[in-house]
Amino acid sequence: INAEYGEDLMKAKEGENVISFSQPSLSEEEQKSHHFPRRYKCEACQIVVHNLGTAFQKAEAKIPKKRKKRTLGDVDVIEIIDDLCDKDGFKDYSIQEFDGRVTFKGPAFPDRTAPGMSMGGGLWPVRYANYCGNLFEDYEEEEVYKFYRSGSLFSELCLENHCKGELSETPAPVDLKPVDFKSSKDEL
Repeated sequence: INAEYGEDLMKAKEGENVISFSQPSLSEEEQKSHHFPRRYKCEACQIVVHNLGTAFQKAEAKIPKKRKKRTLGDVDVIEIIDDLCDKDGFKDYSIQEFDGRVTFKGPAFPDRTAPGMSMGGGLWPVRYANYCGNLFEDYEEEEVYKFYRSGSLFSELCLENHCKGELSETPAPVDLKPVDFKSSKDEL
């Protein structure tokens, strides 16, 4: 592709999106730090909360129908949260520059399907794991599970501290609800 043709592809008409075929623009600190860049903490929180909600949903779905108490026990909740912060749990996420803005792609953001170059791996899984571990420092595991059961996991864990002032730029999180045991036909 000659330079002129490539430039024409990158120029967008008003109202059109620009597809980027280069790595996202990151500062030197963002490229080398083991900690999550501050400007991305809201999205990082959404990713952790999505992964946690998904893990709770999967575990609740395995609870035998004959069991009276259809919620997870303390040990199960602790194991899920401990396992959650393993860096391998974030391998499906990447970052991408789209329309001049760095965004995250992965299961927590199903609406983000723009074509272009994505960057994952490297320090990103380590950053997610570090961030994840720090996110739960101020909460007891059973408190976090109560947030999930009440449908307020994102608002309790992310909105107050990690997304303050950033919601105009951040998409609504995927809404994860607890397994609805009342709607299934249980055999007692």
